[in-house]
Amino acid sequence: ILASMSGKGESAREEAIRKFYDEAEGDSLVLDKWFAVQADADLPDVLERVEKLVNHPDFNLTTPNRCRALILTFSANAAPFHDESGKGYKFIGDMLEKLDKVNSKVAARTTASCLIGWKKYNETRASLMKAQLERLKSMPHVSNELFEIVSKGLK
Repeated sequence: ILASMSGKGESAREEAIRKFYDEAEGDSLVLDKWFAVQADADLPDVLERVEKLVNHPDFNLTTPNRCRALILTFSANAAPFHDESGKGYKFIGDMLEKLDKVNSKVAARTTASCLIGWKKYNETRASLMKAQLERLKSMPHVSNELFEIVSKGLK
């Protein structure tokens, strides 16, 4: 039911999301689904919603499944992630920068892969995706794991 409400009926949707969260009672798997459904929503403001969820008390970059549920699910939500403004790519770049400091394996293996396919997209999107990869590669304390994946992705 929650997934079907992720795009239509604002008041009913917000109530269902709140109720789903309340009834989860801290169950990790259920909360992962709660984050994922919102990151996959068919809404014009999904990026803004995801950015707010990053600051939610139940979100933590040190929890790999929670990162995958929110960040990776957002990167698979094609319309907002690949918006020609590049905001989706910048969000992922920002998250990878933070994530690399606390869990470089998750940053490298799970999330970085969403930017590596930059050659498959039009010139505008490709250049924006590539810029994020270059930014990550040149970070001052980039982990070996992320550096390796990003370097391969830039070739």
